Amino acid sequence: MNKKLLGLVGLILLAAVTLLAGCASSDETAALQAQADQVASNKEVVHRFVEIFESGNWDDMDQVIASDCVLHYPGGVDVNGLETMKAGWAVFFGAMRDMRVTPVAEISEGDLLVDFYTFEATYEGDYMGQQIAGVPIKYNQVEMLRIADGKIVEWWVENDRLWMSQQLGFDLEPQ
Repeated sequence: MNKKLLGLVGLILLAAVTLLAGCASSDETAALQAQADQVASNKEVVHRFVEIFESGNWDDMDQVIASDCVLHYPGGVDVNGLETMKAGWAVFFGAMRDMRVTPVAEISEGDLLVDFYTFEATYEGDYMGQQIAGVPIKYNQVEMLRIADGKIVEWWVENDRLWMSQQLGFDLEPQ
């Protein structure tokens, strides 16, 4: 196909796409805008959560997490309620210094948002009954969050604590 004909075909396709896009009803346009607004709002909630989490000021978590939120950890462990979550985080994350949470990927659709993060910190404290002093750690975590009325209401977490435990010096070989 010569360049002039190829250019003409491209122009015709562009005109057809423009025409079809203009034919969308105002209801369809409004629905698409509502979806885009929800995606942006979901991302804003989660980005604010990460900001609060990294600051360590967990008293502000009620800005982004519902008081009756349910957090599902690996192994079928459910944590019910924001206050219970904060108490657990104080134990586990309280031993981590210089916490950095790096977002790797993020997908949002409807009321759900999925994030993939890398956590990095220096561990100083008790871990599985052993005192750890100043060991750098890094692990990955995937989270799926359900968001309603601007707050996280349900949350699923999968993380690589095996890798973290190995970095802390634990020999976790099967017996």
